[in-house]
Amino acid sequence: MTNVPRYLKLTVTYDGSAYFGFQFQPDIPTVQGELERIFELITRTWSRAIGAGRTDTGVHAVEQVVLFRTECPIPIEKLIIGLNSALPGSLRVSRVEEVDENFHPCFSAKGKHYRYLFHLVDQPSPFLERFYWQLRKKPDIELMQAAAAKFVGEHDFAAFAKSPKNYESTVRNILEARITLVGQIIQFDVIGTGFMHNMVRNMAKALFLAGMRKMAVECIDELYRNQDRRKLGAPAPPGGLYLMKVMY
Repeated sequence: MTNVPRYLKLTVTYDGSAYFGFQFQPDIPTVQGELERIFELITRTWSRAIGAGRTDTGVHAVEQVVLFRTECPIPIEKLIIGLNSALPGSLRVSRVEEVDENFHPCFSAKGKHYRYLFHLVDQPSPFLERFYWQLRKKPDIELMQAAAAKFVGEHDFAAFAKSPKNYESTVRNILEARITLVGQIIQFDVIGTGFMHNMVRNMAKALFLAGMRKMAVECIDELYRNQDRRKLGAPAPPGGLYLMKVMY
């Protein structure tokens, strides 16, 4: 007798420094590959892990969303226990819900919340390296806040994408962008309806340059117009970036 297909929405948390990004790659650890391996171990059948987004190597997630289609009848409570007992400590399943077959982690999303963390330090620490961009000089927080405000609204973010020609449109709508200082940590929170590859890391780099007075705040408007990202240089390090939440 064939079991009825189930569509399971997993909310997962991971330390991205333990993986070579989300997307499966042969012979190296990835979030997708590890989830599929353990899901098959627990349910005895292989199923594709469909994610809400492909985080890069070193990028973390507080609430990444992953969908599995399965005919496994294991109750949700026992499935969570089984998965977490077999998964490495760098990857946890915090929630599992049954959803409609029309749900898609990426295409059903209404928006995403990302956070980038800078840490002010006297001396860089190897214990902070994986989770922050460590800064020995304090940037001008007010300039960073003014620059963050430039991101809000609908703009052409081609200059902030790694490969803008890969997208049908590089226009994105940012709903909220704010900078807060909490002790020695500078927190950049950005919420938008959609993001491109490296977009948030390049936004964080622009804020850093503005705060260090290496780029005028008004240059962000210029980046929208000329779509030339050379002014930004390399994006901010991946360790400071966290996918906080996917909104549906």
